[in-house]
Amino acid sequence: MRIIFSLIFFTLLMNAENQKGYGWDICNGSLNIGGYLDMTYDDKRSDKFLFNDIAIIVSGSRDRFDLLAEIELSHISLEGKSNQSSDVDLNVERLQLSYALSDEQMLRVGRFNSDIGYWNQAPILILQDTITKPYIVGKLFPQATTGVLFRKNLNENNSLSLTYQNNADLAHQDNSVEVDKHSAFAYLGESEDASWRLSVGKYRDTQNRTFNYLGVGADYELSAFTLQSELFFQKSKESNEKPYSGYLQSTWHFKEKQDVVFRLEGYDDKINGVEEKIYLLGYVYRPSNNTALKVEYLNHTELPLNRFVYSLSVLF
Repeated sequence: MRIIFSLIFFTLLMNAENQKGYGWDICNGSLNIGGYLDMTYDDKRSDKFLFNDIAIIVSGSRDRFDLLAEIELSHISLEGKSNQSSDVDLNVERLQLSYALSDEQMLRVGRFNSDIGYWNQAPILILQDTITKPYIVGKLFPQATTGVLFRKNLNENNSLSLTYQNNADLAHQDNSVEVDKHSAFAYLGESEDASWRLSVGKYRDTQNRTFNYLGVGADYELSAFTLQSELFFQKSKESNEKPYSGYLQSTWHFKEKQDVVFRLEGYDDKINGVEEKIYLLGYVYRPSNNTALKVEYLNHTELPLNRFVYSLSVLF
């Protein structure tokens, strides 16, 4: 099993080096099929060396309709196990159909990334600057929503969206809250070099607990430097809540295809009785648009999770 997955991974890696775009057009251009693979090493996991994600993405558009489906295998160890089990973890990450009501309005149904915050807008590891996500992602709001989304562009620099779910999730959410009800409002403003976000929502998890959340974020981007920050607050009547979580992340594009990343984050988790800060220092090398090699060191002030993490990602 180790040899099979390694051959698949490095064959796609070599192909990605020469591939100019993403995926392959089929059916006379009406459908595109591609995917991605992420291989990570983390010595704090029981299965240290994992194919973290192996996914196939199918996308297509016709007239005013856009379809996106993402099917993913997760946490496959090089011993052929998934989460120390012989069962393979197959999950529907996204299955969404979008319809352009007009040039300014869009309606989406299905299972999609919640339109909350910055990190949720780029869920694929190769598109992110770090291997590990900030604690904020999936802990204070649902990463995915199975329901309906309405988005309206107020003008070329401002947009808002409304999200609603009142049913069971279409799939499971790894390392994220599981919900059967979710409603949210999000606002995005943009200028030439900066953007800012506001998110307000309420959800009910599968244990019948209700949470409210409020989040703000900002992003400032120059040719050689990017600075991003988010701060979220959560409230629950049951007092089992995560009162706050936030991060400040800077990315320095110090050489072509090479970045250095620093992130400072903090959170308070009343459910698990943990309040701590996390410091991250990382390095990213992108030999092509379709590949990324990353290494980072994390320092936790409370939990015994100080470690190096490594990854190799391919988009094909």
